[in-house]
Parts: sequence; C-alpha cells; structure tokens
Amino acid sequence: MLRERVISAVVGVPIIVLFLLLGKYFFTFLILVIVAVGLDELYSIFVLRDLKPNIVVGMLGAIALVIAALVGAKSGLVAVLSAIVIAVLIWQIFTQGSIINTGLTLAGILYVAFTLSHMVLQYNLSFGRIGVLMVFIGTWLSDIAAYFVGSAIGKRKIAPSISANKTLEGLVAGLITPAVVLAILFTLPWLPFAAEQGIFIAILKGFGMGLIIGIFAPFGDLVESRIKREMRVKDSGAIIPGHGGVLDRFDSVLFTSVAGYYFWLLVK
Repeated sequence: MLRERVISAVVGVPIIVLFLLLGKYFFTFLILVIVAVGLDELYSIFVLRDLKPNIVVGMLGAIALVIAALVGAKSGLVAVLSAIVIAVLIWQIFTQGSIINTGLTLAGILYVAFTLSHMVLQYNLSFGRIGVLMVFIGTWLSDIAAYFVGSAIGKRKIAPSISANKTLEGLVAGLITPAVVLAILFTLPWLPFAAEQGIFIAILKGFGMGLIIGIFAPFGDLVESRIKREMRVKDSGAIIPGHGGVLDRFDSVLFTSVAGYYFWLLVK
C-alpha cells in the first residue's frame, strides 16, 4: 500500500502541476476525466450487486456540475446541483424506478463530482492554483505518513471492521505531517502570506490548512473502504494495473478538496 501511495504521489504530482500550469480549461478537463472514471467505477460496484443507478443521468449530471463550477462558480454549482436532484427524482416518477437506485444515482454525483468540483472552484480563487497544489501535497503527505508510521509502530486499531490497517499512531502522523510541511511551504515567497502578513501568520495559516487536510483525509479513505467492504470488492477498479482504480487513489482527495477550498476562502 505504501508503495502505491508513493508511486501515486511521484507520478501524480508532475501531471497535476502540468495541468495546473496549462490553465483553468486544461485543469477542468483533468478533473472531468477523474470524475468520469471515478463515477463509472462507483456505479460499476453498485451494478455488481444488482443495484441499478441511472448511469447516463449520473454521468451527465457529474459533467454538468464540473462545468458549472468553471463558468458559474459557487452559485452555478448550487443551481446545477438543484436541477440534477429534481431531474433524477422526475426520472424516478416516470420510470417507476426504485428509490434506492435514485438515491444511489444522486449519491454518486455528490460523492465524486460535487466534491471534486471544489478543485475547480479553488483554482479560480486568488492564488488558487497554488491552493489546489497544497491540497494534493497535503493529502498525499497525510496518506503516506499515516501508512508509514502505522506500519512501523501502530498498535491501536481505530476502525478494524472497516480498515484493518488504520491505527491511532498512523492517524496522528497523518495529522501532524501535512500541518508541519504546509506551515513551512506557506512561508515561501511565491505565496502572499509571508510577504504581506509576516512569517508568523504564514506559518499559522499553513499549519491550519495542513491540519484540516490531515483531519479530513482519513475520513475520505475510510468512507471508500466502507463502500468497498459493504459491496464486497477489493478495489474500485483496475485502471492502474496492480494499484486499483481512480477512486482508490483519490478517495482522500474527495474530502480534502472540499475542506481545502473552504479553508483557502478563509485564509487567502
């Protein structure tokens, strides 16, 4: 698992930096691809258990949400989300579909597309590209530190019925590591905090953002683990041979993208 996390970070960071530098349309395209593949993996897991989410409506709704975040910002995202909820419920009426499948369709859109759309929202804020990069760096640092420390000295299980390898020691490491590293990174001159507000404020804001990411990252991991356990699958997909699916690699980011966006709104 550690190897997969490290490889994901080593391979993923340059790709994400490249799309961040290419501009908001390229970055939005990257998020669209991640959302489409991740949502397809989630719906495929449901289908394996004879559940029937409306995949077409779900995909169209997910794409609409990401585009709404690009062109309409927060208000656009809320408006499109409201329209999607109404459209899916109407679909259920006319097809006499199961309310469970209607709920699964909406849950997939919320879980994958609504959360990751916050990356697009954050990109369009002041210094948003750097903020998005901080979210990714903080999340991967949290994952890697939690696994490394948990494997080395972890003894106290925190959720054995969901994830047997999660330990309290790893959780603490995953909390502290991004906080410390982001506190240091926030003092760099290409961020506005140190120059405009002083080193102390910069460190405080970086530490706070890292801490928020460290809190939400394990919840993202555990939620996906719970879904897979309940659906009785090992990986969300096989798009990355030997490493699972897109959801396996971005499960923590689904949660930290939302937390990182609102924290960036607070500190920018």
